[in-house]
Amino acid sequence: MGWLIDQLEIAIAGDPRDGYATKKIRPRGYNMIGLQDKIDIFLSGSDKIPASILKKASDMFAQKLEKFHHVREKSSRPSLSQVGKPFCQLHAEKLDWPKVGEDISFSTKMLYGDMTETLMVAILLAAGVNITDTNRKVKFPLDDGAVLNGELDVIIADDNGDDPRVWDIKSASDFAFKKKFRSYDDLRNNDDFGYMEQLFGYTHALGNETTVGGWIVMNKVSGEIKVVEADQADYDSYVARIKQVADRYELATADNFKRDFTDEEELWYKKPTGNRKLGMTCGYCKFRETCWPGLRHEKNPRSKSATAFNFYTHFEDLDSVS
Repeated sequence: MGWLIDQLEIAIAGDPRDGYATKKIRPRGYNMIGLQDKIDIFLSGSDKIPASILKKASDMFAQKLEKFHHVREKSSRPSLSQVGKPFCQLHAEKLDWPKVGEDISFSTKMLYGDMTETLMVAILLAAGVNITDTNRKVKFPLDDGAVLNGELDVIIADDNGDDPRVWDIKSASDFAFKKKFRSYDDLRNNDDFGYMEQLFGYTHALGNETTVGGWIVMNKVSGEIKVVEADQADYDSYVARIKQVADRYELATADNFKRDFTDEEELWYKKPTGNRKLGMTCGYCKFRETCWPGLRHEKNPRSKSATAFNFYTHFEDLDSVS
């Protein structure tokens, strides 16, 4: 944490070794517009990131590279980054169901997030944003004395060091950046990955030390950066939801497994094809083959697109229906 505070002071005051000084902003109060403005002003200017921050960012990324191919130890409870996922996935994880094999590029894809986080921290510091902590390990207390573990990304305070808030850094596809992260409501209504529980869980784990901030998101295609502020009014409901999931997880057995989703009727130009397929959430689930015995990965026979593949629970090709 100490180096971040040091770099903040350099970013605000300027480092004589670099001949560098940022444009300081003093927004009235701490708000999303102030944080977004600082990022935008820095990115639209010509100031370089100081060498001192670059060095620290390099060290930060080196620490993350050391975890390449790291396998997380199985825990008796879901982590805060997992607890908001569909419960049937958590249930299957607890039952040790076989998972589909990961693509050989999985580990490198996971590095995208690490690279984004490191780059974002450097940009935020250079923009004069008051980061007071990074990568802190936290524990969400449960009523039975157990905890859910997690590791937050950053805590950001206002220019005076007051009003610290928890922020999560995300990298997103162009589609997700424009749709899922278009607004707080859009994210809340389309959150299969549990980003809401993750952020509110981190905040609750810190007690009265912080409030909830939101998400700082980078578009992996365009490089755009967007700040999406969370609504503190949702705090109690998400904390309660996390506790409910933890209680349900403790009671989960092979005898009470239940899918949260069903398969979908396939339509072609709004007409049923007779086939049934998995929706997006199930299609990305690592337990799909165990959950849906007989699942087939087939190209839509009616489509000319080379990428029109789906996971079918019932499949009839054109020859069988002609």
